[in-house]
Amino acid sequence: MTLMPQRHAMLLLFLGLASGCASIDTGFDDSKREELINTVLGNVPIEPDAPILVLDPEVKAKLDERIGSTSDRNKLTQLRLFLFDENELALRYQADNTRTAMEIWESRAGNCLSLTNLFIAAARHVGLDAHYKTVAIRPTWDHDGATMIRYEHIIATGQLSGGQEYVVDFLPEFVIGGRRSEQITDKQALALYFNNKGAEHIIAGDHGTAIENLRHALTLNPRFGDAWNNLGAALRREGQLKLAEYAYQYAIEIDANNFSAMNNLAQFYVSQGREVEAIDIGKRVARYRQRNPYFLYFIAQRFYEQGRWDEAITLLERSVALKRDEPDFYEAIATSYDQLGNEQQRDEYLALARQYREAVGIRNVPRERGHRFWIQTLNIN
Repeated sequence: MTLMPQRHAMLLLFLGLASGCASIDTGFDDSKREELINTVLGNVPIEPDAPILVLDPEVKAKLDERIGSTSDRNKLTQLRLFLFDENELALRYQADNTRTAMEIWESRAGNCLSLTNLFIAAARHVGLDAHYKTVAIRPTWDHDGATMIRYEHIIATGQLSGGQEYVVDFLPEFVIGGRRSEQITDKQALALYFNNKGAEHIIAGDHGTAIENLRHALTLNPRFGDAWNNLGAALRREGQLKLAEYAYQYAIEIDANNFSAMNNLAQFYVSQGREVEAIDIGKRVARYRQRNPYFLYFIAQRFYEQGRWDEAITLLERSVALKRDEPDFYEAIATSYDQLGNEQQRDEYLALARQYREAVGIRNVPRERGHRFWIQTLNIN
């Protein structure tokens, strides 16, 4: 399987297993590269037509009436109440279709990107600084460890007067804080929107519309490797096999660690009877798994469920050796020692888990009115 639905309304849900930085031979020389890219993208430039941050005049009027002119801090408080309080608009998280700001206003429910679209549009209208930020969530595996799922989440952030930054997070299932995060532009967010829509149409079996949306995404961001990967999946389903292969290969060329594209390309090779090429990628997949602390953590969890606590600890210690600052590893070791009745080791590893959580500043902010919110002081030079 090359693509799955967006669980928990992640920005993107990528499947894949792969290896480090070895290159893939695309089989296309430089003279053909531009021609192939233009062919994959449809040759004719596509003008995106989804204004994800546009608000209707009546919505702006309601915001003006409700929020008024006051301090940044008070505007932010009132905006959160207006959008999320159960006695007002009562927007809520719902893991379904990706929507624009106006669509989420009308439906009152949507995934994290949808809610972020409306929040940013409303915040900017009332005079607040607001922008998108993506947050990488640790990878997980499916039930048999065959497929890696890499999650990316999106949040809204902005700077208040006085050197403070606020964060609004619409997804409570994952901890936000110590993971890699990156502020992105509105144009990048729009590319993410079209990529999500493309993935949703692939799942629905509407491959033509999927290709159109993914071409929108790549018109906005031609170096968007994950959109190339999803475009490969759509083209393959449409029977455009040569272009699908190139889309997968170009995704890997953009990012040599695009594990989803590698997995999809390997499956493509298998489907075409190109076993040697598929086996080559498979070997690198196996090496990658053994070097990935989260895969070892996943297998350790399976051992724990089977009551094989000593084996779980052995794998978890390998996870720690590969990544020493992951608090979840220490908590898992502590839980395993607890099952073995070793209270001293349990307490030592729980202390290490607390130490690393504090060191990376991982947030565990309680959910309030359907979202999490915090303010942090910025160091401004």
